[in-house]
Amino acid sequence: MKLNLLPTTVSKGRQAQSAVFFSAIIAVAGLVIGGYLNVSSSKALDNARTDQQASIDPAAAAYSKSVEADTLMASQNSVALIRDASLAKAMDDHNEVYPKLYDSLYPYIPSFYRVNSMSANSAGDNANVTLVGTLDTFQQYSDLMLALSRYPGLVSISRSGFQSQDEYVPNIDQVDTQGKPRKDSDGPIPDDKLERLAYFQQSVQQTGFSGVSNFGTGTDSTKGAMPTASLVTVQMTIKANLQTPDPRATLTAGASAGAAAPTAPPTGVPSSGPPGAAAARGGGGAAPPTAGGKKGKGKGDDEE
Repeated sequence: MKLNLLPTTVSKGRQAQSAVFFSAIIAVAGLVIGGYLNVSSSKALDNARTDQQASIDPAAAAYSKSVEADTLMASQNSVALIRDASLAKAMDDHNEVYPKLYDSLYPYIPSFYRVNSMSANSAGDNANVTLVGTLDTFQQYSDLMLALSRYPGLVSISRSGFQSQDEYVPNIDQVDTQGKPRKDSDGPIPDDKLERLAYFQQSVQQTGFSGVSNFGTGTDSTKGAMPTASLVTVQMTIKANLQTPDPRATLTAGASAGAAAPTAPPTGVPSSGPPGAAAARGGGGAAPPTAGGKKGKGKGDDEE
């Protein structure tokens, strides 16, 4: 058994010393943190003031430039320049309209359809595309529609011109009581021997070189359909805007607006806004550009 013979003042004195020591540490730490915050906030304030002073001059220069631009935009000369630049850009961009349309069609044209010509014309927001090519069988005639119907933006499609060269079994009649196979373009084959001989004599075709459809002629003319094939025309209406910029209408409208506008418009208030894109021919669409070559193809140049 241990007895604590020390007075209570001794233990309380030690506790008081510990409290004073920790209080001093806390006070010193508070002073250090407060000094750091004071210095960092003062530095941040100085940096903000410096950034503000540095941004005043660029802001003033930008505002001055905007006022100058507004004044320039209000003048008739600037309106004419913007109109001419927009017209030139619209005309230059239009050079790629027809080639891009044809390029977008090529992946959907099946290999068995030999295209002789391809043309397109504007119909407002749509485009009418005409394909002329050759086919051999009725099955290809059917598959052609399925292949072209996959084209995105297709509105309508039609076909014409196929002539079947396949033989079929006709109905029985008085001339042909057996239903002899023949082509759709041929008449019934008679049962009588003499009449049948005369029938085949009349249907004899040339067996030598005939140069049909310009094949084997040695010329660069367009090759048509072979005797066993058909020349098929496909009409497609697709979603594509082919309207052509009209320089005459655009410049005439700009000249009329310039003559009617005041000579000295108020500063910052333009007499007429930028015309934007050039005017387009209306009335059911525009014709292709009239110049030859890639830079503006004529209507006759749309065919390939």
